Amino acid sequence: MWREEYKDCLTYIDSYWNKIIYKPSRMRLRYRINNLPYELPYAEKLPLGFKKEIKNKDINPKSIKLPHYYFVPNDNKFTYIYYWDSFFMFKGLMGTKREWLMPEMIENFIYLFNAFHIIPNFSAPGSMGRSQPPFFSSMIMDTYLKRLNPTNPYKYVTGIKRKWYEYQMKNWLQRTIKVAKQEYELVWIDKENVYNHSVPNYILSRYGDRDIGYSQSSELESGWDMTSRFYNRCDQFIPVDLNSYLYKYEQDFAQAAKILHNREEAEEWKEKAKKRKKAMQIIWDDNEGFFYDYGYGFQRIGHYFSLASYTPLWAGIATPEQAKRTLKHLPKFETPYGLAIGAEISLAKPIDLSRIQKRYHPAIEDIIKPKQWDYPNIWAPLEYTTVIGLLRYGYQEQARRIMKNSVKTHAKLFRKYKTFFEKIDGETGEPSIGYKYTMQEGFGWTNAIFYRYIQILEALENNQQIYQEPLSEQPPYNLLILS
Repeated sequence: MWREEYKDCLTYIDSYWNKIIYKPSRMRLRYRINNLPYELPYAEKLPLGFKKEIKNKDINPKSIKLPHYYFVPNDNKFTYIYYWDSFFMFKGLMGTKREWLMPEMIENFIYLFNAFHIIPNFSAPGSMGRSQPPFFSSMIMDTYLKRLNPTNPYKYVTGIKRKWYEYQMKNWLQRTIKVAKQEYELVWIDKENVYNHSVPNYILSRYGDRDIGYSQSSELESGWDMTSRFYNRCDQFIPVDLNSYLYKYEQDFAQAAKILHNREEAEEWKEKAKKRKKAMQIIWDDNEGFFYDYGYGFQRIGHYFSLASYTPLWAGIATPEQAKRTLKHLPKFETPYGLAIGAEISLAKPIDLSRIQKRYHPAIEDIIKPKQWDYPNIWAPLEYTTVIGLLRYGYQEQARRIMKNSVKTHAKLFRKYKTFFEKIDGETGEPSIGYKYTMQEGFGWTNAIFYRYIQILEALENNQQIYQEPLSEQPPYNLLILS
């Protein structure tokens, strides 16, 4: 039903990939020779027809040349690979003929990390000082589990070839997860505070910047550029989303160690995750029943309502009772078109500027006015993590309602404008106005999440099992659909 009803949208999304997938640079052969023994990328094993579809070449003199096939968010402004965009765009590759791009992107991220000791915000020299919300371990585990899926027509499914393939994949997992651990330790745990991510007297991390380390560059690294969420002091907060993502790293490392038959290491990572979960209770407000960012300088919670507060559900940090209590705040974000990134109640109130010199008015007005990562804008990534979080705790009705509203809205806009958009306005259901740059069309993560919602809605409507069995006694539940 869902695929048929939105066939025109899905056809556009499928065709749009051809605009944003790029061939490797000429350094590919040299890179392979210099990195022997080299595991042949999955792209090399595909029928030639798949690669013939790819016409785009990197002619941008400002970009870092990459040795593997890659994709970018759109064919206009964002023609570099972006770290956290890539994680959400992976969701649009799963179950398609383009799944082979997932390991290619993993290899590109490994190349960038080995070269620059960071997975940068995007693949250009100007972003080498900062990263973006970290999802590398999630991308590795998504890729590993999808490549082992016996229903995938490009995999060996039986006999000795299957066993050999599984052996190769475990070697791949061991090699790639090792780099993710290095990124986790060097960049995000950051004991030497090179990247300004460690917080004195806390085991939790903050957003920062290697070269500058001040509030604006920290906000750029958060991916929420720009927002009222951090009150222009992003570097002074322990963010709820970042530490949820790092908890997911620790869980992924435990899962990988278990797959690789290293039980002792698996227990060590579980213990680290347990400690982070305990430490994150400082960002839980028991009076309001909600997670918030924590201002460590003043040792108090910042009561700004944002969808970042649902990332503990996505990661499985929230207790069943905490998850239940967050539901009462969901109406603050719900619109007929999807979930707004923030709540209207959290927007800055008007300020009487009559007693302030006029020359300061523009700067003050710029600080307090709503920004692009504020209400009423709807952004696909955090809406998606919220939906997955709701599903993990068994709240299918709420998740289904949000997905339906989102799909209907984006389909309506597509049929009107013949494209998808980076973000939309939650008050009007129309494309959101630009902020600092013109409104972007295309668009990578919006397309991918739309496709993903169709997959999940069809599974729910057909009464397919979406949870791994046997179910635990209480949530969070593990999903069969990769989160």
